[in-house]
Amino acid sequence: MAKHLTDKDISNITDILDDWPTDSKLSWDRLVEAVEHAYGFKTTRQTLQKQNRIKKAFKEVKEIVSGQTVFNKPKLPPSLKVAAERIESQQRKIERLERENNKLLEQFHVWLYNAYRFGITPEQLSESLPRKDM
Repeated sequence: MAKHLTDKDISNITDILDDWPTDSKLSWDRLVEAVEHAYGFKTTRQTLQKQNRIKKAFKEVKEIVSGQTVFNKPKLPPSLKVAAERIESQQRKIERLERENNKLLEQFHVWLYNAYRFGITPEQLSESLPRKDM
């Protein structure tokens, strides 16, 4: 049975996608294998596809790998190729995180407006979570 994915698992899997080599084929099965190899747990394609963050990151990397998103890459010596791939990987990660952050900010503004509309005060919104008694 496939493992239920935690937020940390989802973040780890999107990191795998951010670091995916652009000259290597990407498929859901290959991603499942990469997750098992990197983190030691078995998952399924269906489990991965249920997560929006993973699905969006997969789609973006798939477009890059398949050549739909074309980057003008100059020919580099092997010593610089690794550095260029790492920079590209980090850039993809930054762009993905910025998009996720913008979506969360939009959601926050919706919640803020609805709280105002229904008379919830900022103090009520800022109350601490209740402590769990042990």
